[in-house]
Amino acid sequence: MRYAQIKRRGNPEGINVLSKGCSPFFIPKNLLIEFSFNLDEDQDYVSEEEYHELLILNQHYLCRKKSLDLLARREHTKLEMKVKLIQRKFASVVVNKTIEYVVSKDYLNEYRFCENFILSKNRKGEGKYLILKRLKEKGISNSFSAEIYDQSIDYDMEIKACIKSIEKLNRKKIDKNSLSNKLKSKGFYYSVIRDAINFYFEEK
Repeated sequence: MRYAQIKRRGNPEGINVLSKGCSPFFIPKNLLIEFSFNLDEDQDYVSEEEYHELLILNQHYLCRKKSLDLLARREHTKLEMKVKLIQRKFASVVVNKTIEYVVSKDYLNEYRFCENFILSKNRKGEGKYLILKRLKEKGISNSFSAEIYDQSIDYDMEIKACIKSIEKLNRKKIDKNSLSNKLKSKGFYYSVIRDAINFYFEEK
């Protein structure tokens, strides 16, 4: 039974679907192939069941489009992407398939995200503990992020990051004990704090 019209004219990259009382929508050709939705070359109409299948494919298309838009702005973790897409009212099953897709294409890469995040936070004067805590909140396991941290940051880089924090904190001329506590809250371990403080005040 004819339920909705298919239009191909002027758009070889996909099809437009039109139904009375509903907004028209677009499905790209590659998505039809990927989800094995077969249309005859001369087919101009679809049944109600096929129409609802195409509606779901349109959601996959829109969800992928939104995910690529988000990734064009910055790197994301899987958890960040999932939260943002669900906030935009996409169904969980569509969101999960979208995340599988962007991971398979290497558009979303958690190793790359972690590496960039760790280097950025280190340059801003944050320590290992705080950086790993932030990554865990973004859905990255401690073991995974710790491995990447140790590959990306050496002891000298930790000392430099700690000194950067000391320079900011010491503008208020606080005592060394208070300074140590503040640096601990910035995520630095005791050995890094001790060596950074010694180096900083010896240089003064």
